[in-house]
Amino acid sequence: MRSVVITGAGSGIGAATTIVLDREGWRVFAGVHDDREAAVLDRQTSQRVSVHPLDVVSPDSIDGFAGAVDLALGGDGLHALVDNAGKGVLGPLETLPIASLRDQLEVNVLGQVAVTQKFLPLLRRTEGSRIVLVGSVGGRVATGFAGAYHASKYALEAIADAWRQELRPEGVHVVLVEPGPLATPIWSKAAKTLDALPPSAVYAERLAEVRKRVEHRGKASTGPAAGVRLIRQAVSADRPRTRYANGVVGTVLPKVRRLVPDRLFDQLALRATTGQSAGGS
Repeated sequence: MRSVVITGAGSGIGAATTIVLDREGWRVFAGVHDDREAAVLDRQTSQRVSVHPLDVVSPDSIDGFAGAVDLALGGDGLHALVDNAGKGVLGPLETLPIASLRDQLEVNVLGQVAVTQKFLPLLRRTEGSRIVLVGSVGGRVATGFAGAYHASKYALEAIADAWRQELRPEGVHVVLVEPGPLATPIWSKAAKTLDALPPSAVYAERLAEVRKRVEHRGKASTGPAAGVRLIRQAVSADRPRTRYANGVVGTVLPKVRRLVPDRLFDQLALRATTGQSAGGS
């Protein structure tokens, strides 16, 4: 039986992927941050799924999770690790508290690296094992008022490239999944991060429009199924591709962005996020 560790498995893509792989006969070790989400996931899955508490910014929590998986495997190897845990922080970089930026990078970047470091010994026991980093189209195209989130996803792109080269001689695949916009709880949670920003007359009008558009995007975007398909391909393929993306936004937008001059793209992005036009030269 193939085994997989999935972080951020309490909701969204992580929960949906856990359920799908369970139905396909995988042994799934699901890392969940919220106790209530853990209870729901446990009721939705079979005995092949074991749900574990996991905080990716806590070394002790990561150690405990890795130790439990190692013990359960009984000396066998791990087929795949899906680094899915993540969050979104919104706000203008000028007023964004440094603590919020630090938290964004801790969860989306350092947490993924820390988890992967701990599970690499288990992955090395299995021939053809793979690390699946869940990035985003936001790691290839950036827009205003989400600078912290984009910075974390851009960093993940570099980490995936470096780790792929470092682990290639050992036969451990490193795969980057880059979903387009999906209707998952990350959008509603990201909109709420705007509430923690200090008041700013300069940005108030634009942030109100950003909130409205983010909330609409979360409702209008496709559900997590598209992201699940990408992860399923990444963990199941005999020889996985280095990147998997979906939809027009995920596959076409990054290519178009490279062809569009910066100032023109700035105007288009500003209109898309706030409905306003760019000023200045």
